[in-house]
Amino acid sequence: MTLLSTGTDYDALAAAFRPIFTRIAQGAAEREQQRILPEEPIRWLKEAGFGTLRIPREKGGWGASLPQLSALLIELAQADSNLPQALRAHFAFVEDQLNQPDSAGRDRWFRRFLDGELVGSGWTEIGAVKLGEVNTRVTPTEGGWRLDGEKFYSTGALYADWIDVFARRSDTASDVIALVSTQQTGVVREDDWDGFGQRLTGSGT
Repeated sequence: MTLLSTGTDYDALAAAFRPIFTRIAQGAAEREQQRILPEEPIRWLKEAGFGTLRIPREKGGWGASLPQLSALLIELAQADSNLPQALRAHFAFVEDQLNQPDSAGRDRWFRRFLDGELVGSGWTEIGAVKLGEVNTRVTPTEGGWRLDGEKFYSTGALYADWIDVFARRSDTASDVIALVSTQQTGVVREDDWDGFGQRLTGSGT
């Protein structure tokens, strides 16, 4: 059964986060000017359960509806526009889990989110690649899998606990999604995003 939150009391929901948004806004200009990564604001949001907004209340989350999530992201963007962008892959992954059948695997992800863990993006191939070309490879090994590749525009990955990686199996040539812990040996994240504006979204290599 899929889980689609129909919403909660928005005023109470927003009241829980507006003090954090105020703290975030106070340092936003300095962070942007000095290129200071918003690691502390991300931590404040994680500790407050911002990443669990869409998880139903019966599963331990806030039970926000999609319109309510959008409204809160707009309020957060008014404080620091980098942060909703940095969190977009996380909320997309949460939404995907909400639309999955009930399973032990889905419950494991919910528990991770409730523990404050976030998911970042790893979909865009680096360099001049053709449409549909995937250079990142997943190879079966004895007792597991090996992921090899390099991604860019990896929004939010710099702050995430997991990276949602689009790859291609080396044995079957089928496209797959691999969820990789950022603490896994061999995972390297670089702050080399050089876009104009929203420079702190963690969208680098």
